[in-house]
Amino acid sequence: MNSVFSKLSIILVFGLFIAMSSCMKDSTSDRTEAEELIELNELILKLEMRGYDVDTTDSGVYYIIHEQGSGPNPAPYDTVSIGYEGYLTNGVLFDTSVDKYDNDQWKFVYMQQVLIKGLNDGLAIMKEGSEYEFIIPSKLAYGDFGAPPTIGPFQTLIVGVKLFDIKPAMD
Repeated sequence: MNSVFSKLSIILVFGLFIAMSSCMKDSTSDRTEAEELIELNELILKLEMRGYDVDTTDSGVYYIIHEQGSGPNPAPYDTVSIGYEGYLTNGVLFDTSVDKYDNDQWKFVYMQQVLIKGLNDGLAIMKEGSEYEFIIPSKLAYGDFGAPPTIGPFQTLIVGVKLFDIKPAMD
């Protein structure tokens, strides 16, 4: 799991550069959708210029594959175990499985647990053993309200995920 998180730090450096070099307001509390889109486009462009293969799901979640696993993708009601770290584009860690779960892994029933849309969409394309990094626009996360006090309005999220295990749902 450390490889995803060390690679995540590379992306966060770009995010910090964008946040510091842009003329956006310091506070995310009055951030606009237009500001988010400018920052998001700059981040994706810089990643691609650095040689990262940034792809997009049909819904608009950007992702980088750090390690491709094998086997099936999770299906509704499968039990999945993941490790994750979630950051804001300014480098602030807002959530991590390391601080919350045994063995640093969150185990839950896929599509039964309430997740942000962007994370559900991202997990849907992963295979067991995969390590992905998701760049989730606010429209697929917490939108124009945010999740105070840490996540402000129109805040893009960067989430590194390792899918450790998929246990098929019992029929």
